[in-house]
Amino acid sequence: MPGMRDVARHAKVALSTVSAVLSNSDKYVSDDVRKQVYAAAKDLGYIFTEKKRSSQKTIAVVLPIITSSFFSNVLTGIEDTISKDKNYLLFFNSNYSFEKEQMLLKTLHKQFLTGVIVDSICPSDLESNYYSWLEKEFISKNIPVLILERKLESEKFYTIYLDNFTSAQKATQHLIDLGHKKIAHILGNSHMQHSFERLEGYKHALIENGIPIDPELIQQGDFTAASGYLATRKLLDIRRDFTAIFSANDQMAIGAIKALRANGKNIPKDCAIVGFDNLSISTLIDPALSTINVPTFLMGRMAARIIMETSSGGSYPHSNKLDSNLIIRRSSDINAINEWDLIGW
Repeated sequence: MPGMRDVARHAKVALSTVSAVLSNSDKYVSDDVRKQVYAAAKDLGYIFTEKKRSSQKTIAVVLPIITSSFFSNVLTGIEDTISKDKNYLLFFNSNYSFEKEQMLLKTLHKQFLTGVIVDSICPSDLESNYYSWLEKEFISKNIPVLILERKLESEKFYTIYLDNFTSAQKATQHLIDLGHKKIAHILGNSHMQHSFERLEGYKHALIENGIPIDPELIQQGDFTAASGYLATRKLLDIRRDFTAIFSANDQMAIGAIKALRANGKNIPKDCAIVGFDNLSISTLIDPALSTINVPTFLMGRMAARIIMETSSGGSYPHSNKLDSNLIIRRSSDINAINEWDLIGW
């Protein structure tokens, strides 16, 4: 039976380094060295005891892009929770690439893994095969998997999600209540579930109020500020009669504001705007952005807590819905009084 000395010799590192990596006692060991040690342990068939594994948890997190304050808030919530018990966090950035997301998950050394948290960008038509693969690779090995921002029927996964449909409907209804009828929508990545749900919520609000859906007023974005800017420029090129925009996230809403101002539009007098997420920047721009508040830090904390509890034999509901609410600021209502409302910060 191989021991730590064999792993150290095979990995060409010091015995103390192997001990630190396998016990997660030194967070300053580089990721490259960790991978080297894990690979050596796997090659030799070194068995990492359950006693060590249960005493210190290693949780892998895969998020689309860390430069977004949405995901950095989620990650902060995760880290804040697991670090209190001196557990170890492996973080990976998929850069909105499903291929990279799959590659990252395939490289994880399951022998040392306690749980997986992933905000997946898997296209809808590939979900069935992908979730079957996740089940085989992780859940069958008693490694719990938590999916962020998706509601799944399967009780084999843990999920944390928002009611995107109702939230989008509420945001659109707010604009309708202000008297707007020509309301544009900038949607996010078209293959992502929450983009579709927010689009459907927008459409439902229009239909409920007898307002026809105008395909020209629905423009594609990808959740970046640049895409919001370009989508709004396209709207201005093909239609100039819209008086409001519901954006599927705050970053695209900020891009829309830039495009509108470049065309001499006053916000909200000429065009009202509502975003989605309540990022910290939403109160720093002028006028402050009306938006749907998403409790991102709480999402991260809940995700970490679920993985930590279930990996230790505890129980937790498989489906977990977070509440969201509309925050009205002056990008949509000039009379709004909560200009500096910091809800969700």
